[in-house]
Amino acid sequence: MSQQQNNANEVWRKVKALEQVLNAQLPEAIAAAKLGKPGKMLSEVQKTAGERSALALSFPILQRENRKDVEVAWINIQISLSGNGVPHAAVDHAPLGAVMHVAHWACEFSFDYDAYIGFPADGWQPWRNREGRLLSWDESESPFGDEWLYSLQLDAVDSEAGLVECVVAPAIALLQGKALDEALPATLPGLLRYQDIDLADGARDLRIAQA
Repeated sequence: MSQQQNNANEVWRKVKALEQVLNAQLPEAIAAAKLGKPGKMLSEVQKTAGERSALALSFPILQRENRKDVEVAWINIQISLSGNGVPHAAVDHAPLGAVMHVAHWACEFSFDYDAYIGFPADGWQPWRNREGRLLSWDESESPFGDEWLYSLQLDAVDSEAGLVECVVAPAIALLQGKALDEALPATLPGLLRYQDIDLADGARDLRIAQA
């Protein structure tokens, strides 16, 4: 096995370790916040040119409807090491490097069904850019309001403490409807700033602004 393959395997082991922490922490936080009943996590791997490039983790929130537990919303996590899940910098348009996307959607992430964070963003539904920190979309199906997305540098969340501070706590706070500055402060470690880019055809794209 080549050194490059060894390095790739070591990175993937770290990604899977983050998955284990999230699978322990997020459902517990959902229940503690009384948002609903946490469901079973779904996971899916994206491959680019035969190599593992991203991992999607989807955590359902269930609520009681007609005497049944139904999925009413999802907290979705996408860890992108390479491939089209990695945003580009605004200055030189270079891929940013490994990132973690955190989202509230009315459905789970799926690479197979093209329901995930992929760039360029010119084909996305129109978004609202809230101070570069949070992208949001109107959503009437979720009881928690708008769908949203924020993104982090992966190396800022490579520990259990980092995941709790940067993923679990902000996601729960946003679903609880807390103000942006309280739920997702500008000082959050690793938080990426999205910059809207106007394209010639009238569409928009997204880049990561320089810190």
